[in-house]
Amino acid sequence: MKLTPLKLYAIKLAFFTTVLGYMALDLLVFEGPLHGFLHRGDRIHNAEAVAEVYGEPITVGQLARFTTEQNMLAGREKDDPARRAGMVLALVRDNLLRLRTRYNDTKLPDCKKAAEEIVKQLATRAENEQAFTAQLASQGYTRRSFTDKITARMRQQILLERAVKEVSETDNAAIAAHYRQIRDELKIPASRPLRHIFLATDGQDSAAVKGRAELLLKRLEAGEDFGTLAREASEDERSAPNGGNLDIIHDNGTFPLPELMLFGDAAIPAGEPVLAQSRWGWHILLAGPITPAYTPSLDECRESLRTAIISAQRELGVNAWFKGAIKEGFKQKRIIIHAK
Repeated sequence: MKLTPLKLYAIKLAFFTTVLGYMALDLLVFEGPLHGFLHRGDRIHNAEAVAEVYGEPITVGQLARFTTEQNMLAGREKDDPARRAGMVLALVRDNLLRLRTRYNDTKLPDCKKAAEEIVKQLATRAENEQAFTAQLASQGYTRRSFTDKITARMRQQILLERAVKEVSETDNAAIAAHYRQIRDELKIPASRPLRHIFLATDGQDSAAVKGRAELLLKRLEAGEDFGTLAREASEDERSAPNGGNLDIIHDNGTFPLPELMLFGDAAIPAGEPVLAQSRWGWHILLAGPITPAYTPSLDECRESLRTAIISAQRELGVNAWFKGAIKEGFKQKRIIIHAK
């Protein structure tokens, strides 16, 4: 059967449409053989990647540096393999935020002038410009790259601020409801100021140490100044230079010398030096009046509660933003985790 030019054109059009459709599905949707062939170089290039975020790898070296930094901040001496997945996810979040800020939001302000001003202020803390440049170089930065990093961080902060704008407010009714829920937790325990002159008994005869303490007590009763005598005779290296001042002591069970009666029916009197013994040695205590325990009113803590509620809401909002962005990336296969 002889095909007319029109039929032949229709067959060719259908053939090429089918081929192009397959290529589009292979490359953009299913990531099939053709996609694998074209991107095999990427896989080889990213062989050392623990994750990929929209085509940008997170390398083993980046993860190691980030883990070391986080361990130092947390005071951990050794790495815990159980934290590896969390570290990878934290890096994914950082990279995702950086990419979103760089490419996806053209409405963000430039922030470069503000960043330059911050760098300028930081530079004044160094001896001179050369010293500041050396400090930056020791961290792997030039002044320009450091400014660029601060600029990016400021833009990232603005992006997150926009993401949590709707949850950055709260009303008085919500504050009052929260106050009723945590009212008992807001109770402030009884407190009183305390000073002491301390004589240690470690390795010494307790009776002899007590005799020295009694002589000091007599000098106080004769009118000598407590602070002056504490600086002269107290063996507490921390408080002696401050006249024996131990600041405000609270009746919350955390005072390191609970055997000294500071609260309750048997509490030592206020304003009178008293000789007392602890497991560490002998103390001449001078306590101030007791401020009774009390629970602050709603009006007293309204603004601090407002700040706490908004802070918690903002944290939830930021986490929700990241959760949605990461979920979208996984769904589109643009975020890939190689390391579990």
